[in-house]
Amino acid sequence: MKFLSALVQKLSPKRDPGVLFVTIDELPNPRDWGIVDFIVGNKLIFSEDIDLAAPNTDAIEALIGQYWQEIQSSGYQRIEYKNVSDWVQKNIELKLASGRR
Repeated sequence: MKFLSALVQKLSPKRDPGVLFVTIDELPNPRDWGIVDFIVGNKLIFSEDIDLAAPNTDAIEALIGQYWQEIQSSGYQRIEYKNVSDWVQKNIELKLASGRR
């Protein structure tokens, strides 16, 4: 029974409901595409394909604008990133602070 519980936790970990998790999973072929996920607690806000070779964060910012109300109403208190570069993190935080614009 412990094995099954450990397996479920690994496949579907319980996350802090006060944390907005932002992750980017790179697709191996071609490496210039990936999937960005915004998750608060165990609730997936969005999961979308993005162009990782783009010189800007327009695609991510557009998604934030599209889902802004849902992100803001989620009650997150802090943000944790996985596989997101510092300059992209800064742009995400600026967009979250500025709203839908």
